[in-house]
Amino acid sequence: MTNKKPVNFEKRPDAETLENDPGFRKILELDFSEMIPFVLSNIRRPGMIHLFYISLNTISLLFIVFYAVWSVNTGRLNVGGVLLQFFTGMLAGSFLVIPPHELLHGMAYKILGARKIRFGMDLKQFIFYVTADRFTISRRELAFLALTPFVSINAVILSVTAFWATPHLLFSASLLLFHNIMCIGDFAMISYAYNQHGELYTYDDTARKMTLFFERDRKSL
Repeated sequence: MTNKKPVNFEKRPDAETLENDPGFRKILELDFSEMIPFVLSNIRRPGMIHLFYISLNTISLLFIVFYAVWSVNTGRLNVGGVLLQFFTGMLAGSFLVIPPHELLHGMAYKILGARKIRFGMDLKQFIFYVTADRFTISRRELAFLALTPFVSINAVILSVTAFWATPHLLFSASLLLFHNIMCIGDFAMISYAYNQHGELYTYDDTARKMTLFFERDRKSL
C-alpha cells in the first residue's frame, strides 16, 4: 500500500525561511479586515485577469437580458417566470454556493499538502475564506487554489444545464453570473500575484489574521 504524496507544483520555502532568509523580502502584509479595499483595487488592475473577469460578467449579464426579452416575446416565459428564474438564480449564486465554494478551496489546499485548514467569515465585509496556517504556496499554486471553485462549480452548472435543465436556462445563467461575481476576491488575489514580477510566495498567519506576500530578492539570485 502506497501513500499518496501531496501535489507540490514547485519546491517552496517554508514560512520561517521567508521571514528569516535575507534572500526574500516581504512585499505586503494584508490584514483580513482590509480585504475589501485590496480586492477592489486589484480587480481594477489592467491586465488579462481584469479583462477576463470583466468580460465574462458583462457577457453573462447581456445574455441574461437578451434571453429574458426573447423568452417573453416568444411566449417561452412570462414576466413572472423570468423574474422567478432570475431571482432564484441570484439567491443560489450569492448564498447557496458559498459552502461548496469554500469546501473546494479546502480541497485544493489538501491537494497541495496543507493540514491545518480553517474556514472563516467576516460578515461585516461579507467575505468567506479558507486559511492554512503558515502554509506557503507559490504564485502558480495560488492560481490553482483560487480558481478551483470557479472552474469546478461552473463546469457542473454548465453540464447539468446542457443535459437536464435547458428549460431553466435563465436560472442557470443567473446562478453563474452571481457566483462569478462572488469569485471577485479569488480573481483579485491572482491579479495581485501576477502583477508582481519576481518569484512570489504567500502564506496566511491565522493567529494574526493576515496574509503575507514575499518576493525573492533579485540580488540573491
